[in-house]
Amino acid sequence: MAARVRWRLAAAAAAVTAVGVVAGVLVLRSARPNVLLITIDTLRADRLSCYGYAGGRTPSIDRLAAEGLRFRNAFCDVTWTTPSMSSVMTGSYATRHGLRSTYQQLDPANTTLAEVLKAHGYRTAAIIGSYPLDHVFGLDQGFDSYDDRFSAPAVVGGKAAADRLPSRFCPDIDEQRLFQYLKAQADAYRPDNEVSDAAIAWLAENRHEPFFLWVHYFGPHELSDMRLGWKEQDEHTIAVYDADVRRTDAEVGRLLAALDEHGLRGRTLTILHADHGQSLGEHLYVGHGRNLYDPTLRVPLVIRLPGVVPSGATPAALARNVDIMPTVLDLLRLPRPQPIDGDSLRPLWQQPDPPDRELYCETYLPATEAFQDVVPDGQGGTMKVAFRRRGIRTARWKLVLNEPWPLIDFAHPPAVPDEIVRRFTSAELYDVVANPLEMSTGVVVDRPDVVTALRERIAAHAAVAGHASGRRDLDEAGRQRLRSLGYVQ
Repeated sequence: MAARVRWRLAAAAAAVTAVGVVAGVLVLRSARPNVLLITIDTLRADRLSCYGYAGGRTPSIDRLAAEGLRFRNAFCDVTWTTPSMSSVMTGSYATRHGLRSTYQQLDPANTTLAEVLKAHGYRTAAIIGSYPLDHVFGLDQGFDSYDDRFSAPAVVGGKAAADRLPSRFCPDIDEQRLFQYLKAQADAYRPDNEVSDAAIAWLAENRHEPFFLWVHYFGPHELSDMRLGWKEQDEHTIAVYDADVRRTDAEVGRLLAALDEHGLRGRTLTILHADHGQSLGEHLYVGHGRNLYDPTLRVPLVIRLPGVVPSGATPAALARNVDIMPTVLDLLRLPRPQPIDGDSLRPLWQQPDPPDRELYCETYLPATEAFQDVVPDGQGGTMKVAFRRRGIRTARWKLVLNEPWPLIDFAHPPAVPDEIVRRFTSAELYDVVANPLEMSTGVVVDRPDVVTALRERIAAHAAVAGHASGRRDLDEAGRQRLRSLGYVQ
């Protein structure tokens, strides 16, 4: 906490050098740009036409990419919304900021991007379209305005439509009906057009002062018809996903058009990113959060700042979500809090041969009964466990460690015995250059030197003494919203 206080004092001192005095009022220098962060839930990079998808029709995002930088290999560190966006806002991996699942709250000891910018005179606001980013989880730190009003159920059509959708999480038809009825009733997200409406209105009212605006679209996040247990790629699943991507692209276009109408394009740092990707049948899975394969890790990252960031460039070096915060502060020439895990991405477009980079990634599933596995306990019985997966990805290699882990939606979850941990722990090593689809037939088993080196890197990240994020006990309304998105039973 003392370090946090020292940082705030340093930030306040730095802010004084960044302002002038007009009629006795401190004002920010006009040269410092606004910041617009657009994030889209569950958006894979490879479903955008600017990333080479032949079936994509995303003219708004394509235009933004053509006018700025498009990172070809950008990744998130966690394949769940709440911890991933916590990593974006803090510039730190989940090991450091401490929020590992949707059941936790970001510790106030973390310093967020919004807090830094607010300390330097920016007006800060967020327009949120997905319940896992509700203020109850703590990501509202530093925002003057945090608009997380959700207006839509996760199933459209009411109970009659919901009854036709079976749930793979419930053992009998009566429980299925109750589960789906709750899905139909919960306000768990805000439609993308309403998110755009709110963001455009906010821009109109606040365009005359330096601002940081974060806009999060629900995007192609799967609705209930995409959590039916489908395990293979099929045309329907892909068509629904692609249609949702096109719809969200149109809303991004509306927001960017409003920026242009107010004459803000040239003096606004605009970033487009996604919290995580989505498996569309790869590895016999539709969804996100269960694994660390590239379909759920690889996300778009586009940065535009006319006159500062080169347009049309496509750096190939590995970029990470934790790099967004330090990149923003670097481009604004503002101090960054310490310690964090991210680095400014500026060298990736300024240096012809940037240094090798690595991504630490993890998923704790979120270790709830909805995602449980039942394993033999070695004594003739069984035990309910989740699996945590931790990994390192470089330009060539990816190592993933799979380990049994206690469920967290109990007040006092039983510890997993060492024998079960040993028996069910496994490792996957992929040469992602030779085997970009990460097929099991391409698992590398004859490079113990690589496995050892990457295991050491995972251990180094796991050893970081970060903030301990406490469990957030949700009320029934909060649990219902998470239930409607398929996160809890």
